[in-house]
Amino acid sequence: MTATDSGSTAGPVVPEPPPSAAHPPPDRPLVWRAVLGAVVLTAVFPAAQAVGMFWPAGAGRPAATEGWLETLPVLAAAVLIATWVFVFWSLIGSFLNVVVHRLPRGESVITGGSRCPRCLSAIRWHDNLPIVGWLLLGGRCRTCGLPIAERYPLVEAACAGLGTAVFFRELVSGGINLPVRAVDFRHGGLLQFMPDPRSDLVGLSLCHAGLLCVLLAWGLIVHDGGRVPVRTIVGTLALAILLAMVFPVLHVMPWSTADSWPLPIAVTSPLVGSLTGGLCGWLISAVLRRCLRGDAAGRSGQPLAAPRQLAPAVAVVGAVCGWQGMLGTTSLLLAACLVQMIVWATAWSWPTLEVELLLVPAAFVHLCFWRQFTTGLGRWWPAAEPDLLCLVVPMVLLLVVWVALVTIAPAAGQARSRGPA
Repeated sequence: MTATDSGSTAGPVVPEPPPSAAHPPPDRPLVWRAVLGAVVLTAVFPAAQAVGMFWPAGAGRPAATEGWLETLPVLAAAVLIATWVFVFWSLIGSFLNVVVHRLPRGESVITGGSRCPRCLSAIRWHDNLPIVGWLLLGGRCRTCGLPIAERYPLVEAACAGLGTAVFFRELVSGGINLPVRAVDFRHGGLLQFMPDPRSDLVGLSLCHAGLLCVLLAWGLIVHDGGRVPVRTIVGTLALAILLAMVFPVLHVMPWSTADSWPLPIAVTSPLVGSLTGGLCGWLISAVLRRCLRGDAAGRSGQPLAAPRQLAPAVAVVGAVCGWQGMLGTTSLLLAACLVQMIVWATAWSWPTLEVELLLVPAAFVHLCFWRQFTTGLGRWWPAAEPDLLCLVVPMVLLLVVWVALVTIAPAAGQARSRGPA
């Protein structure tokens, strides 16, 4: 079900009253739609590969040498592997629910079992299964019968969808989304749906999927009004930088191609990426805060909440993806802010969103189409060979976001009516 709130109580637990109008019933259709959306997200990339099987093999993919009947066992094995990957990332999403609840409170995310957030009774192991447990219980605690928030299975479904999509797009495809490196098509026919066992691709896919999970957890903490502790930010950055230094293959593009630097490029790439990411995140935060006017965000009809911890989140993106991947991700983040403002201005029921949360889909889209961005946009997108033209896109987008906020957002203290049109 969920990795729900936990903690110790200082006295006897007073049970809450039975479900009533004060506790709206769980929105099970919403959870089912989220699960379906996660499954569809994971199926998009293998479906595209399946379509590619009917095209000639001259585009770099080897021709199919096996018949459909002979490869059916391989297909079944591939489906089982993908199912296991989906379950694995849903378990990670369950753990993220624990992190989001406990981390801002200074509680341990390792010790202590899951408990109902209302009556604080322990959650049984079979009720704590990701997504399935919540659905089987109808979204209610087995002990007190009160609703448990839909966000728990929603986070688990989102994490499962993102992680499995990266698995298909990056590992199974042979790295078709990664720039610079050659695409590794080892098999034809149905064998192409088996994951590529190359250690660099395995490490890259795990690292990139883990990055999305970190961004999701941090975005949810900010959404709940909390703050990611400084020690967690420092530890995450240190881990990302250390992994990239020890395993340089985890950095797709070096920060420079020059050979005259005193330190190895592979060692300094994560440092340069994290520093430039922090600077870029700070610049965007400064511009948005000036437009959103701090406390006015979210409480006086603003489309975006004022960024509070965007700089460290973008710094983590830079440490993992380098300054090129960070700059491309921030460009998509600004585009996502524009989309959010357009939808918010036209749909009365659309909520205010945190910029830190919008960083998750921006990073996901950039990771899935990194190679396509660099090859399709050429010098306008950051690549291995730096070009000043790659700064034009994010600067123009930042200017457009600033103009749009000034145009549609009210001044501080002027509440906007969000009632029906």
